[in-house]
Amino acid sequence: MEQKHKPLLNIKFEGPAIHDGRILYDDLSMFVSNIRLAIQRIINGIQTGESVKSGRPLKTTQVLSALEIVSVRKGSFRLGLDLRRNGQAFPGMDMGEEAIDKLVLGVNSIARNKPLPKEFDQGVLVSLREAGRIMDRGVDIVHINSKSAFGTRRAIYVQDTRNTIIRTINIYQKEYAIIEGRLLGADLKEDKLRCRIEPSVGEPTICKFDEGMAEQVMRLMRRFVQARGEATFEPITNKISLFYIRDLEPIESATGITEALNSPFWRIKIFDELAREQDVQPIDDLSKISGGWPEDEDIEQFLESIRSTRQN
Repeated sequence: MEQKHKPLLNIKFEGPAIHDGRILYDDLSMFVSNIRLAIQRIINGIQTGESVKSGRPLKTTQVLSALEIVSVRKGSFRLGLDLRRNGQAFPGMDMGEEAIDKLVLGVNSIARNKPLPKEFDQGVLVSLREAGRIMDRGVDIVHINSKSAFGTRRAIYVQDTRNTIIRTINIYQKEYAIIEGRLLGADLKEDKLRCRIEPSVGEPTICKFDEGMAEQVMRLMRRFVQARGEATFEPITNKISLFYIRDLEPIESATGITEALNSPFWRIKIFDELAREQDVQPIDDLSKISGGWPEDEDIEQFLESIRSTRQN
């Protein structure tokens, strides 16, 4: 499928997972959806100075960042994307085009260790990190090129690029709290968007998250996760009273913890089970448990001794 209109954004995939001009839909969807999220967050940054906003994304931001497929080419799979527009904006005044220009510029700057656009905060970098998961699925190189009123940009996304993104996120996250535990109890009502994270030891933490993270939260439900974000602490106890999730990843090493918690040692047993394990049989002769007080000892004298001790 090709059209005369030249795409605003061209993406070319190379690697052993690409053959006969084909790519797995899940891989393509994962990459493009996170690129679109990065564009949306850059627009937020242009508008408000912060890429991740609480609550549902603004309708205007969703419209400005909506992408359409306008061309597909075989060989090393190539995809042409453009912004959905009903009319033409004035040159240089479309925030969607500006965001795409900054996206490609930022990816190129990451690869070359150059200063990033100011809109490239943690939220944008997390989206690009998630897009880079395609590197684990047999895609070695992603060429990202744009041509807009802001100029022509070229960038290459490889594993080293993703590693740099991860290191940069870790630098930003020194100002954030990190918690780990099992993700449970999600509430996806629009005005709430909450869940809780229960550690192996200690009390659970109530967490809030944005609409854009709802799918990821549901996917990781009941799994052990590491969450990074902004924590609100109680003034006296210094416990986390509320945690705002900005980033979320599964903890693969939690398998050992899970196995330990599933050990019979931690399982609550009823009285009959304990009796069977210890081979305790019912008493058929009460005389076997009668007595117990030595015959040559005066019990009244013993009780009087206890009373006098209490009085003293």
